[in-house]
Amino acid sequence: METTAAKTIRRFALPRLAAAALVTVTAVSISPAPARADTWPAKPVTLIVPYAAGGTVDKVARQIQEGLRKRLAQPVMIDNRAGAGGTIGTAQIARSAADGYTIGMVFDGFATESHIYPKLPYASQKDLTGVSYMVRSPMVLVVPASSPYKTLQDYVAAAKKPDAVSYASVGAGSSNQLVAELFHEAAGTSGTHTPYKGGGPAINDLLGGHVDSMIASLPLVMPYVRAGKLRALAVTAGQRDARLPGVPAVAESYKGFEAYSWVAMIAPAGTPPNVIGRLAAEVNATLRDPAIGKVLSDGGFDVIAGDSAQANKLIREESVRWGRLIKSRHIVIE
Repeated sequence: METTAAKTIRRFALPRLAAAALVTVTAVSISPAPARADTWPAKPVTLIVPYAAGGTVDKVARQIQEGLRKRLAQPVMIDNRAGAGGTIGTAQIARSAADGYTIGMVFDGFATESHIYPKLPYASQKDLTGVSYMVRSPMVLVVPASSPYKTLQDYVAAAKKPDAVSYASVGAGSSNQLVAELFHEAAGTSGTHTPYKGGGPAINDLLGGHVDSMIASLPLVMPYVRAGKLRALAVTAGQRDARLPGVPAVAESYKGFEAYSWVAMIAPAGTPPNVIGRLAAEVNATLRDPAIGKVLSDGGFDVIAGDSAQANKLIREESVRWGRLIKSRHIVIE
């Protein structure tokens, strides 16, 4: 038989237990749920471009912006955060919430920056993850139209002598410098590196004859080649490019030589896989739109539209490949 004391305990304890249970259920029901592909995005998406407006990556971002907005049914806002070789904007991406609402676009330098900058505020392959391997472009060895070097063989013959030729780049550790050094390694030649703060100043000095050569992305130099202001000596793709008919591939003289400039989309590490998958699908569908693909191709880009796994594989392999060159050629920030 229940005692008076037991009845008292039951009368006061049960309501408290019920209340505690209600609090527990409520807490579970209102706790943040992981982002889901069928509910994301529920608000605008910010696309950080860690480089100046008008540059290569920004051009690709502007091409996909409207198509991506339509596919996501949310505004896609481009935020240019230039500086320090792209590391300032990339750090902002790495610090952002891993919810799919802040993403970014980078180019080839992203894979090598950890070898160049010893004190990055983030770990490239730990704090960030690939979303899409978007586009790539061959690079082109160009000289001024007034240059005495008419062919690749002319250039190589001159570069056999130390300090006889100079080459421009957009900065230490840039793909311009790395591919130029890879070329000189393959050819057994050398060149004096002349870094600039951007493609514009580098091209201006090249056009003015203040520097002998440059290996730059096809989108950057194609207008000048077609206008007769620069002479293309070779392309770095594995074979000739139809957009520059008559220009040989470096691989024709140095077997196996192949290098590209590329653009990829990234997101903070920890972004839910289903959101990464949805984002990659919509980005790649936008890139495959015939009208957008034609604009990109005409501009010197090749659409890849690779998924997250392909983007991460590219970044890993490029880091290993160029890390070796950076070490062997003693490439440092100047």
